[in-house]
Amino acid sequence: MITLLAFLYIFNAIAYFYAYKAGYSLLRYMWKEKNINVYLGTEIIFLIITSLIVFTNQPLNWIVAILMFLHLIGIVWLVGNPSSFYRIAEESINLDQATVENGVVLMFLIYAGLALFSRMVF
Repeated sequence: MITLLAFLYIFNAIAYFYAYKAGYSLLRYMWKEKNINVYLGTEIIFLIITSLIVFTNQPLNWIVAILMFLHLIGIVWLVGNPSSFYRIAEESINLDQATVENGVVLMFLIYAGLALFSRMVF
Protein backbone atom coordinates (compact mmCIF):
# COMPACT_ATOMS: atom_id res chain seq x y z
CA MET A 1 0.00 0.00 0.00
CA ILE A 2 2.90 2.37 0.73
CA THR A 3 4.30 1.65 -2.72
CA LEU A 4 0.92 2.57 -4.25
CA LEU A 5 0.94 5.84 -2.32
CA ALA A 6 4.45 6.66 -3.50
CA PHE A 7 3.50 5.76 -7.08
CA LEU A 8 0.50 8.11 -6.94
CA TYR A 9 2.68 10.95 -5.65
CA ILE A 10 5.21 10.32 -8.44
CA PHE A 11 2.42 10.10 -11.04
CA ASN A 12 1.05 13.46 -9.86
CA ALA A 13 4.51 15.02 -9.99
CA ILE A 14 5.03 13.78 -13.55
CA ALA A 15 1.57 14.96 -14.62
CA TYR A 16 2.07 18.46 -13.20
CA PHE A 17 5.60 18.70 -14.62
CA TYR A 18 4.79 17.61 -18.16
CA ALA A 19 1.56 19.60 -18.30
CA TYR A 20 3.50 22.74 -17.38
CA LYS A 21 6.28 22.00 -19.87
CA ALA A 22 3.67 21.47 -22.59
CA GLY A 23 2.26 24.94 -21.96
CA TYR A 24 -0.76 23.86 -19.96
CA SER A 25 -0.96 24.45 -16.22
CA LEU A 26 -2.57 21.53 -14.44
CA LEU A 27 -2.06 23.46 -11.23
CA ARG A 28 -4.12 26.42 -12.48
CA TYR A 29 -6.82 23.95 -13.56
CA MET A 30 -6.91 22.32 -10.13
CA TRP A 31 -6.91 25.65 -8.30
CA LYS A 32 -9.88 27.13 -10.18
CA GLU A 33 -12.94 27.55 -8.00
CA LYS A 34 -15.19 25.76 -10.47
CA ASN A 35 -12.95 22.66 -10.23
CA ILE A 36 -13.26 22.33 -6.46
CA ASN A 37 -14.69 18.81 -6.76
CA VAL A 38 -11.72 17.58 -8.79
CA TYR A 39 -9.23 18.99 -6.32
CA LEU A 40 -11.16 17.69 -3.32
CA GLY A 41 -11.44 14.29 -5.02
CA THR A 42 -7.69 13.95 -5.39
CA GLU A 43 -7.10 15.11 -1.83
CA ILE A 44 -9.69 12.65 -0.51
CA ILE A 45 -8.06 9.80 -2.44
CA PHE A 46 -4.72 10.62 -0.82
CA LEU A 47 -6.42 10.93 2.57
CA ILE A 48 -8.07 7.52 2.22
CA ILE A 49 -4.86 5.77 1.18
CA THR A 50 -2.79 7.38 3.91
CA SER A 51 -5.49 6.60 6.48
CA LEU A 52 -5.53 2.96 5.45
CA ILE A 53 -1.77 2.79 5.87
CA VAL A 54 -1.79 4.54 9.24
CA PHE A 55 -4.67 2.60 10.76
CA THR A 56 -3.76 -0.88 9.47
CA ASN A 57 0.00 -0.96 10.04
CA GLN A 58 1.64 -1.73 13.33
CA PRO A 59 3.70 0.01 14.66
CA LEU A 60 2.33 3.43 13.87
CA ASN A 61 3.85 4.82 10.68
CA TRP A 62 4.26 8.40 11.87
CA ILE A 63 5.73 9.60 8.57
CA VAL A 64 2.61 8.62 6.63
CA ALA A 65 0.52 9.96 9.54
CA ILE A 66 2.09 13.38 8.97
CA LEU A 67 1.23 13.15 5.26
CA MET A 68 -2.31 12.14 6.22
CA PHE A 69 -2.67 15.21 8.47
CA LEU A 70 -1.31 17.49 5.72
CA HIS A 71 -4.00 16.23 3.33
CA LEU A 72 -6.62 16.55 6.07
CA ILE A 73 -5.59 20.15 6.77
CA GLY A 74 -5.85 20.93 3.05
CA ILE A 75 -9.36 19.47 2.85
CA VAL A 76 -10.56 21.22 6.00
CA TRP A 77 -9.12 24.55 4.83
CA LEU A 78 -10.70 24.23 1.39
CA VAL A 79 -14.11 23.22 2.73
CA GLY A 80 -14.05 25.56 5.72
CA ASN A 81 -12.77 28.72 4.06
CA PRO A 82 -12.62 28.38 0.28
CA SER A 83 -12.31 32.11 -0.38
CA SER A 84 -9.09 32.26 1.65
CA PHE A 85 -7.72 29.16 -0.05
CA TYR A 86 -8.37 30.44 -3.56
CA ARG A 87 -7.15 33.95 -2.75
CA ILE A 88 -3.81 32.63 -1.49
CA ALA A 89 -3.56 30.17 -4.38
CA GLU A 90 -4.19 32.92 -6.92
CA GLU A 91 -1.71 35.29 -5.29
CA SER A 92 1.02 32.67 -5.19
CA ILE A 93 0.59 31.50 -8.76
CA ASN A 94 0.44 35.10 -10.05
CA LEU A 95 3.58 36.02 -8.13
CA ASP A 96 5.85 33.49 -9.85
CA GLN A 97 4.13 30.70 -11.76
CA ALA A 98 7.28 28.75 -12.65
CA THR A 99 8.45 28.58 -9.05
CA VAL A 100 5.03 27.49 -7.77
CA GLU A 101 4.65 24.85 -10.50
CA ASN A 102 8.11 23.43 -9.85
CA GLY A 103 7.53 23.64 -6.10
CA VAL A 104 4.40 21.51 -6.37
CA VAL A 105 6.31 18.92 -8.43
CA LEU A 106 9.11 18.93 -5.87
CA MET A 107 6.60 18.62 -3.03
CA PHE A 108 5.02 15.53 -4.61
CA LEU A 109 8.45 13.98 -5.12
CA ILE A 110 9.39 14.67 -1.49
CA TYR A 111 6.11 13.10 -0.37
CA ALA A 112 6.90 10.03 -2.48
CA GLY A 113 10.38 9.84 -0.99
CA LEU A 114 8.99 10.14 2.53
CA ALA A 115 6.48 7.38 1.85
CA LEU A 116 9.19 5.07 0.51
CA PHE A 117 11.49 5.97 3.38
CA SER A 118 8.75 5.11 5.85
CA ARG A 119 8.49 1.69 4.23
CA MET A 120 12.14 1.06 5.03
CA VAL A 121 11.83 2.33 8.60
CA PHE A 122 8.53 0.71 9.57
